[in-house]
Amino acid sequence: GRRLVRRARCVLPCAADRNRGRPDIVVRPRHLMLLLALGLLAGSCAYYNTFYLARKYYFKATNGEPYAVDKLATTASGDLVKSIDMSKKVMANYPKSKWVDDAYLLWARALLGRDDPRETVNMLQDFAVRFPGSDLGDEVLFYLGVGYRQSHRPGEAEKSFATFLERASKSPLAPYAWLERSRALATLDRDSAAAFCAGQVLERFPKSRLGPLALAQRAEARLGAGEYAAAQADFQALGLSARDDEERFTFLLREVDCLEGARDYDGALAVLRRELAMQRPPEVAVGQETPAAYKPTPGGDRYGRVLLRIGTADLMAERRDEALEAYREVARLYPKSPLSAEAQYRLGYALETSAEDFDGARVEYARVAEQFANSQFVAQARSRITNLARMAEFRTGEGATLQKRAEAGFLLAEIFLFQQNKPERALEEYGRVAAEFAGTPWAGKALTAQAWVLARRLDRQAAADSLLWRVVREYPATEAQLAARDYLEGAGVAVPETLIRLPAEPAPALTDTARLTPPP
Repeated sequence: GRRLVRRARCVLPCAADRNRGRPDIVVRPRHLMLLLALGLLAGSCAYYNTFYLARKYYFKATNGEPYAVDKLATTASGDLVKSIDMSKKVMANYPKSKWVDDAYLLWARALLGRDDPRETVNMLQDFAVRFPGSDLGDEVLFYLGVGYRQSHRPGEAEKSFATFLERASKSPLAPYAWLERSRALATLDRDSAAAFCAGQVLERFPKSRLGPLALAQRAEARLGAGEYAAAQADFQALGLSARDDEERFTFLLREVDCLEGARDYDGALAVLRRELAMQRPPEVAVGQETPAAYKPTPGGDRYGRVLLRIGTADLMAERRDEALEAYREVARLYPKSPLSAEAQYRLGYALETSAEDFDGARVEYARVAEQFANSQFVAQARSRITNLARMAEFRTGEGATLQKRAEAGFLLAEIFLFQQNKPERALEEYGRVAAEFAGTPWAGKALTAQAWVLARRLDRQAAADSLLWRVVREYPATEAQLAARDYLEGAGVAVPETLIRLPAEPAPALTDTARLTPPP
């Protein structure tokens, strides 16, 4: 088109020069038709060139991808602004051109790169109304799904991608749709389905540039779904093809997560010790009473990070002394640093959860802030100190009331259950409360809590139901009886109304009718 326009610009003036001064020569109709066609062609090229530039700037910003697939890869914001401006120009100057719907869609896509997915959704939701004859419906559905997912609407995103894949399974955007659908499903905690969708990218499109992203997505989804062996294999493959050593190290730690999830603590320790042998410990000055703060260097903290994970794996394997030794070594090698603060916190956690040395744990928690005041573990340590101090106050306070002693028992059980993930120890504490305060509402509450742990954490529904029936029969007119009835009926078991007695309502406060003498 541009060649014809340039040619016309050269030819037409020459013809005019030849005809100048010769009125006997007239322009024939076919010449008029040619001029008209060239005029139309020039206008067509003008709006196509504008749209061409809009696309050029867009793909320059996204490095040739349909959109910014990997958020870690930054897009050129200036080029996206130029793309949006050119797209708007096509729509404003050539509203009846065949590229106007393409320009509108390109504008909406550019907004994704500028972190404005909500506006992308607003633009594309009524695309079919704006452009009823457009053949871009499938592409619009895909980018609408991307906008939904990036604006934290995973349910609508998953539906959009599912519909797109049904309608356009052979589209060039299909591998991107499988990956985005996997991401939406993972957000919805549907990890098995997310792993399947990520796997479709690898199986159906083995040469796709999305391969590494899809493999990482499948590995995370498999780990979330509890498919530890398969997830470990994926993380191993990712580590072998890592772009740099830091990425390889990250995938190695995720492989350890898989082994710990499968409770293969010896396997996790073997991987960690091999990695520890490859890392170099920091140099520590000998003989200083107060060691200088650790000065971070690139990759210099890896030895400590591996040693921390070794301590955690030892603690999970119930080797408390080895775990404590690892944590103390990290605190020694990396003084006054985020690593030493984490090690100090884990020291307290190990004493609290494994040794049940609550006094010792409080001492170690108190030292976290001394190591590194800005550490994220400082707030967690303070919270645990508060819980332990409250429990100690209830259990050892002079003249402790019945209520305080019972509350101390419940607090300890909840620490075991929710903070330490030890349902068996929580059962023991609830049982102690039920025995010590038998016949009181506290005992009924403790038995109901035991039933909850048995049913929800240990999958022992029959034992839970037995305790709930005991509460219904032996603790009438209590909140525990009502809770036990609700749990039973929630499981489909009918409880006779004749057994249920509502708790007595407290007497209302007396109205003060005394009249004070008005002040002078």
